[in-house]
Amino acid sequence: MQSLARTAAFALSLVLPLASLGLQAAESIPVEQYHYGMQLDVQKVLALHEAPTVLCQVVEARMDYLDSQGREHRLAYLKHATACQDSN
Repeated sequence: MQSLARTAAFALSLVLPLASLGLQAAESIPVEQYHYGMQLDVQKVLALHEAPTVLCQVVEARMDYLDSQGREHRLAYLKHATACQDSN
């Protein structure tokens, strides 16, 4: 029983640093600010983020995406809040 617990603890000690490396890599991706006419290479959208609000207003949003080379990018841009769509 003790050897099973030691084996599990050892396995966790190997896996946890790898998981934190993935988080650090995701955090190290710089957020680029969108400007009108900017050329984008979006192969796949990974996530869309927007601060929640009940007001119809312009908010900053972020798109996480992969380009055609498989590199991850983060793009910040301004948009109308989702609340604007709900009020129509």
